[in-house]
Amino acid sequence: MNAAERRVVLAGVVGTTASVYPAFLTGAVSVQLRQDLGLTERDIGIAIGCFFASAALGSALLGSIAERLGGVRAMKVGLSMTLVSAGLLALLARSAPVFWALLLIAGASNALTQPSANLLLAGGMHPDRLGSALAVKQSGMPLATMLGGLAVPAIALTVGWEAAFAAGAVLAAVAWTALLALDPNAERAPRPPGGAASRGRVPDLPMATLAMYALVGGLAAAGAGSMVSFLVSGAEAAGMAPGPSGLLLTAGSIVGITSRLQHGRLADQGRVVPLTRVALLLAIGGGGLLLLALDQPLMYAIGIVPAFGAGWAWPGLFNLSVIRTNPTAPAAATGVSQTGVYLGAGTGPALGGVIVEQFGYGALWLGGGAALLFAAVVAAKLHRMSGAHNV
Repeated sequence: MNAAERRVVLAGVVGTTASVYPAFLTGAVSVQLRQDLGLTERDIGIAIGCFFASAALGSALLGSIAERLGGVRAMKVGLSMTLVSAGLLALLARSAPVFWALLLIAGASNALTQPSANLLLAGGMHPDRLGSALAVKQSGMPLATMLGGLAVPAIALTVGWEAAFAAGAVLAAVAWTALLALDPNAERAPRPPGGAASRGRVPDLPMATLAMYALVGGLAAAGAGSMVSFLVSGAEAAGMAPGPSGLLLTAGSIVGITSRLQHGRLADQGRVVPLTRVALLLAIGGGGLLLLALDQPLMYAIGIVPAFGAGWAWPGLFNLSVIRTNPTAPAAATGVSQTGVYLGAGTGPALGGVIVEQFGYGALWLGGGAALLFAAVVAAKLHRMSGAHNV
């Protein structure tokens, strides 16, 4: 990886981490928000839902806008929105409606930043290193989860939750600064030769096929999102002590990040076919969630390995497949596929809370496992439909 590619990867991973950080931090500091502002669990749930709803509604449109602006310019706009929303959360958020409004803005900024980063990587990386670059970039979400958790003891409990949101604004500023080293006119994604260039920067795949990608992403994100949201409380309910239960999420995040990076390298080496490996990972991850349904502390300790190492390792390969099948307009295409991911990430935990309340954690893990297994079937069908050996 040369110096220019390293700058592209740095901007992509820091930018996407910063753009999703406000949502995960809101959940992480929920105790402090309830104590200081009197917000309820419902208020906080709606706030996080606002983030993902805004991202889902804007993803396809903002992906197309990113194509017109280019990756660098679009990321600058998205990160500016992230910086403003995180700063205002620190300075002005003192009521539920203000939280809802600012997280709507943060969600829209994420919907622009994510496909912009994909466009930046697609145009700025050598094809033989794109899988690894996307894996690093897609580690931003579990990294944001870890940062949100670490911000509680390091910042929220010492300086205050406002400072934790201010740290998110600083992170966005760091990513914005990293973009200054990139030429905004030199990162256009490659166009295929011949007449494809004349089609304009619209996805190469039919919308029905991209909708199937979105379905895979939605089901997978719903299952994985529920896992991340309820792993700690589920482990405690199964009889595990609070300390080890909390460490499960950290350990799972590390396993998931490590697996994402390794699979990105394997894809670059031609040792895995992205969609077929996505299907395999989702199937194994579904099995891991079914282990959690046995409701024993030991099963939680064992189950996080396949659940996180496989069930949360698919996003980099997923985006690589979308980009390879849409070389003309990777941002527009991933804007469509990412819509499903946002819907799943938002509705999965919300529906999961209802399931836990009504039927218990066992039912949640059974439902999450079923979602991942169904996503695996759709991913395998997508690969057969593509007729290509490398997607």
